[in-house]
Amino acid sequence: MSVLFQILFGSTILVGCTLIHIAIMVWLVGKLQSRKIFLADSSVERIFIISSGVVFVLLLSHTLHLYIWALALWVLGALPGHEEPIYFALVTYTTVGYGDVTLGPAFRVFGSMAAVNGTLSFGLTTAFLVALFPRLFVVLRDKI
Repeated sequence: MSVLFQILFGSTILVGCTLIHIAIMVWLVGKLQSRKIFLADSSVERIFIISSGVVFVLLLSHTLHLYIWALALWVLGALPGHEEPIYFALVTYTTVGYGDVTLGPAFRVFGSMAAVNGTLSFGLTTAFLVALFPRLFVVLRDKI
């Protein structure tokens, strides 16, 4: 696979996954804003459930990204079977990079874009949660 194709296809997946993640976060903000008044009157348990739900939805978004990258690696024939593309996508997306499964020279640039996607998406998730939890703590402050 040419470097140009790796860059174009990898960039397409990278942008697509990032847009999915942003759309999910915007959807979550809308859901939280529609329940703003309700949150103020919520119990500690209810706030726990809501915040756990937000984290769960964000984790689902990251999982979706992993499967998109794994599917692309599998379809391109970069890695055999089903387990290896999923495993490679997971350790690359999270930037753990054990190195026990590697891509050949024809797919290196493409595969490394999964790490860029993971870094960007985890940064967006962190920023989202850093903005959300102080607001929830203000609500909880009066209840504890």
